[in-house]
Amino acid sequence: MEDLPGLEALRAELKGEVLLPGDTPAFEGVCSDVWSVSPFREAPPARPALVVQPRGTADVAAAVAYARTQSLPLAVKCGGHGGGNPSWVAGGLLVDQGRFMRSVCVDPTARTATVDGGAQARDVDAETAPHGLAVPLGVCATVGVGGLALNGGLSLLSRAHGAVCDNILAATVVLADGSVAHVTKDSDPELFWALRGAGTALGVVTKLTLRVHDVSDAFCGSLVWADDAEHATYKAVLRWMRDAVLPNPSIGFNLTRALHPGMGPVLVAMVVVTGDGSHEDKAALLAPLRALSPLADSRTHEPAILGLKAQFPVHYEAWVGGHLAADKVSDALVDHWIELTADGLPPELGTTLAFFELMGGRMKDSDAPAGFTADVQWVVQAGWVDPGAHDIGKRFAAGLRQGLAPYCCPNSGYLNMLDVAEVTELPPERAAAMVRGARNLERLRAVKARVDPTDMFRHTPLSRVLAAGVQP
Repeated sequence: MEDLPGLEALRAELKGEVLLPGDTPAFEGVCSDVWSVSPFREAPPARPALVVQPRGTADVAAAVAYARTQSLPLAVKCGGHGGGNPSWVAGGLLVDQGRFMRSVCVDPTARTATVDGGAQARDVDAETAPHGLAVPLGVCATVGVGGLALNGGLSLLSRAHGAVCDNILAATVVLADGSVAHVTKDSDPELFWALRGAGTALGVVTKLTLRVHDVSDAFCGSLVWADDAEHATYKAVLRWMRDAVLPNPSIGFNLTRALHPGMGPVLVAMVVVTGDGSHEDKAALLAPLRALSPLADSRTHEPAILGLKAQFPVHYEAWVGGHLAADKVSDALVDHWIELTADGLPPELGTTLAFFELMGGRMKDSDAPAGFTADVQWVVQAGWVDPGAHDIGKRFAAGLRQGLAPYCCPNSGYLNMLDVAEVTELPPERAAAMVRGARNLERLRAVKARVDPTDMFRHTPLSRVLAAGVQP
């Protein structure tokens, strides 16, 4: 690949590095460093012609300009957590921000954090926690902040403080023509609005300024229960969530149904309580859960809920079956969810999990296209260790999604948790639902036509729909 035209000039212009397919293991490491490797079982991973690892915005602009000049497909990688690994780009240029661009600068007085495009949630938490502050950044420490934020971003703090996209104050963006824009709600209101839901299809965001929140008095808890034959504990936890948590936006809650090696079926709840009140008052809110005799009951006052950030391993065998959302939690839905996940977990998978999370609260106030209006969400996912269980896990995830769909909002979904097949083939009706309606979709198309008229940033789930009628 040394014969790529202009390659030596690109190397000379960059402060960062260029990797080529012969640069093993560095090149292979970038391509395989992803959260879920199960899509590899469907087809071998695509390989770019080159990888650029930038050291700043100027390097990213140079990489975009080079890809445009050489007519190379372009993709961007932050943390490698996207379902279906959308950053793979066959024969193109991959911008890997995750190696060098991970700095975080916190201003505790202004309550902001300025974050590089390749930073992970753990990088941000490490800088905000000493100040008793936090950004609502997911549930996994290794997720890339850029991709998470530009497609929405959910967290245990989101019911109290909004999704990640609701906390974006400014963005530095490299556009398709290689120019750099510093975007705020005042400098370019339409682009600022569009970035918070379709940003990956509009440019390369190299820096975000995010609002941070005081969580020094947050109370955090993690509880684990064994399931019983009648699923009485399971039902009690879900109904407590619906009746006690849903009306109270200061409580963040998620529940995972899992098969635990040596323990069998278990329920794992993660809870964060913010807002006014003493730690004792906040702990008292969880008394009904503690009355259900958990096997494990941990609690902490860690300011950035670092103790609850699950550090899912890279190279995890997982099949993301998508995301579903519902406006209400009926008894019928609770019973059906239990039937699907309590009696239907395939023991062959070993680490099967089905994830249930409350939304609502402040998230419903969002005006962002990636805003969340429903009260509850499911992340339909099977996780396992044995590569031989791939087909079983895939069928389980598909069956779980199909079984829940009648109880959920039509075409509901979340861009950070798409079914693997939808990463490149997102139907227009699904895209419209994910950006909160056809009117928003048309508004996003207008922004796309203005800032990326040739669909340079086409290797993203929304791009094909946004660029309808635009010829690359």
